[in-house]
Amino acid sequence: MGQNAEFARIYGGDSDAIYLAPIGSTKPTTINADPAAAYEDVGWLHSDGVTEAATGSKTEIRGHQGNGVVRTRVEGGGTTIAFIALEDKAQTRELRYHVKTDATAAGVRTETRSPGQRVSPRAAVIDFFDADDETVKERWIIDRLEIVPDGDRVYVNSDIAGFPFIGQIIGDYTVLSTDLENPAVTP
Repeated sequence: MGQNAEFARIYGGDSDAIYLAPIGSTKPTTINADPAAAYEDVGWLHSDGVTEAATGSKTEIRGHQGNGVVRTRVEGGGTTIAFIALEDKAQTRELRYHVKTDATAAGVRTETRSPGQRVSPRAAVIDFFDADDETVKERWIIDRLEIVPDGDRVYVNSDIAGFPFIGQIIGDYTVLSTDLENPAVTP
């Protein structure tokens, strides 16, 4: 078929979003439906974007004769999603820290935190839009994303003190995307 630059996507559209909700929340069934009210938008994401990574390791199975590779297999296959949330709000603090108690009085929030981290399972909807054409979209619908803090939160005057996270997708997930090879025909 040859090359087609229209198939090369640059994500980071104005509407890109990660929505998180309690496990079992009603999930959208179409590419454009608004997520249910239970889904909270993480908000601004770091300019590094969202990283999808395959986590499996490849094992080569060798034969006796010449020690040649006879088969390969993937062990412990999985998929992770990494992102840095930039907004300091209850949702991001509770994903990063094990908040035991919290209260707000006179505009001051007081939290008691455990020094350790924990896994925060959530349902997730992740929307990616092409930066140049917001009609081109990809939506991931994940029943269970197990999120943990991933790295340091750095307090400096040259960058936002973001909240780095990584989430392991547990089980199957659905991806809906604009089909550029077979676009819908409008009569």
